Amino acid sequence: MKRVLLAGVGVLALTAAASAADLTMEPAPIAAVVAPAAFDWSGFYVGVHGGGAWGDFSTNIWSDAFGNSSSALGGVQAGYNYQINQIVLGVQTDLAYTNLKTGQDVIPGIVGINAELNWLGSTTVRAGYAIDTWLPYVKGGFAYGETKANIDSLVYSGSKWATGWTVGAGLEKAFTKNITGFAEYDYFDLGSAAYDISNAIGTIELKNTSNVVKVGLNYKF
Repeated sequence: MKRVLLAGVGVLALTAAASAADLTMEPAPIAAVVAPAAFDWSGFYVGVHGGGAWGDFSTNIWSDAFGNSSSALGGVQAGYNYQINQIVLGVQTDLAYTNLKTGQDVIPGIVGINAELNWLGSTTVRAGYAIDTWLPYVKGGFAYGETKANIDSLVYSGSKWATGWTVGAGLEKAFTKNITGFAEYDYFDLGSAAYDISNAIGTIELKNTSNVVKVGLNYKF
């Protein structure tokens, strides 16, 4: 009887050891890491901007009547972007008020002439390459601005809207889902505006080219 009991204990011990050997330690499951979604640049936006402008005025009559001028500017913009993979295409319209002004005495003490650029705007197409929340881009299109010619005020004073072209480049950054900021450089060529000063000296062709550096904020819908 004693031998039977010892044999039974031995069998149980061997069975327990075999069962323990079959047990495997499974590691705890690792939670999946989900990468944040890339920023989507598609959609409408509106915003404001400010900066500085410097430009040149010239006429077909007095080649040396004007010098360089500079001024602060501020304005608004609105546009739409459409993103295809990392390519972002868009259209934008902007308008800014500035106070570019230059002039001098043509005949000292007798006749003075001044030129101004009060409003400056553009309607452009944009193309950029999205790097998540960063968007470097280039732009180009139609430009327009209100120029003003003045000859001693009492002789002649008038304003006209001139049209031309613009090109530029910038870098935009998304701070939140809806707020982006940008820095940009633009070159404007407004061609020439004809001022008929028949009672004084005839027709003046007033030309303007301007450089603009600006920063701004957009709200994306």
